[in-house]
Amino acid sequence: MPPFDGLLFDMNGLFRHWHNTGARTSESLAGLPEGTIARYAYDHPTYRLARVGVLTDQQWADNVADRLAADFGPHVRDALGPWRADRGEPDDHMISLLAQIREHMPVGVLSNCTDALHADLQHHGIEFDHVFPSAELGVDKPSPEAYHIAARRMNISPHTLAYVDDEPTFIHAAQTVGIQARLFTGIADLTAHLHASALPLIIPPGRSSLADSTAPVPPLNCCSRRPHRPPDSSACPTAGRVDRSSRSRAAGTPDTRTARGSPARSNLRPTAV
Repeated sequence: MPPFDGLLFDMNGLFRHWHNTGARTSESLAGLPEGTIARYAYDHPTYRLARVGVLTDQQWADNVADRLAADFGPHVRDALGPWRADRGEPDDHMISLLAQIREHMPVGVLSNCTDALHADLQHHGIEFDHVFPSAELGVDKPSPEAYHIAARRMNISPHTLAYVDDEPTFIHAAQTVGIQARLFTGIADLTAHLHASALPLIIPPGRSSLADSTAPVPPLNCCSRRPHRPPDSSACPTAGRVDRSSRSRAAGTPDTRTARGSPARSNLRPTAV
C-alpha cells in the first residue's frame, strides 16, 4: 500500500510544455522584437495580480494589449491572437500516467496560474480530481499556505500527501509543511518511484516506464511561456520563467473543481483565442 493517500502535481514542465510559438508568431505579425510580449505580459506587475486572483486572466490580457498598443501602435492588437491561442503542448505520456494514478487515489494539480487553468485543462483533455490555480487560492507557491489549502480541500493530511514539481524551490517549500515532496526529473524516474511506493501501474511491454527514458523538456513555469530560469526573491510568472517567488505561465484557474466542464476561456480583445 502506498505511503501516501493522495498525489499533488505541478502543471507546467510535467503535463504541459511551452515552446513560445504563439508569442513569436504574434511578434512577427506585429513587427515586434522577439521577447517583447514576454516582457510586457510576464514582467509587469499586473501579471502577479492575475496570478493571485486580483485580476482575471482576461483583464490582465487586455492590459497587456493596451500597453503594447500604446507603445507600438493599435495594429498590434490584431496580431495578438496567436499568442492567446497558444495553450502549450500536452505531454501524452504524463497524461496516461495520470489516468492510471487516479484509479488508485485522488490526484490534484497546484499551479501558479491565472484563472484560465480550468479551460486549458479542458482544452488539452487533462483531468484531475482537484484543480488549484493560485488565482483561485489567492496565494501562490512557494507560500506554505498554498500547500495547506490544497491539502485541506483534498481532505488529506499534509503528512500523507505526496507532491511532485520540477522546481526545487517549490519542493523545499512543500517539505516544510510536512508534505512528501519529490523533484520531477522525468517520467522514467517518477514511474520507478511510484512502483517503489507500491502503486500498481501498467507498463507497456518492452519499456521500463510509460515513456522511453529520454531527457525531459526544459521546464517552463506554471502557466508560463518563457524558458526556465532559476527563481529569485519575487513572484512567479506563469508564462515561462521561474518567478521571483514562484513560477508560472499565462493560464490558470481556481479551486477544487475538476477540469471537466469548465467554461471556455474569454478572448483577448479583439482577436479570438
